[in-house]
Amino acid sequence: MHKFYKYLYWDEKIPEKKRERIKWRLKVSKRDFPCYVLTLNEGEDQLDIYNSLVFLQSYFRENSKLIVGIAADYAGAVEIVTQIAADCYAKNKNADLKKYLAMRTE
Repeated sequence: MHKFYKYLYWDEKIPEKKRERIKWRLKVSKRDFPCYVLTLNEGEDQLDIYNSLVFLQSYFRENSKLIVGIAADYAGAVEIVTQIAADCYAKNKNADLKKYLAMRTE
């Protein structure tokens, strides 16, 4: 079962009223309208962008991910990555997104 970042980033194109449903559908690996999901990378890279339909595969059911952002389309996902990077640089003066996300308290 996937986990969600405490300060989850959302694309503005996703209406407020649909957000809880999308989270629930991702958590239980149920088919819903496609969106793009940002997760922490388990290797040396910072973040991964996946189409939400990929989470229906058995690999993702067995290997949970920490979801840090959800976007309506790929361009929205890239905007979220840009926003996270800008926030990280403004606060820490570097681009260590994993460390920034782990230490964020606001």
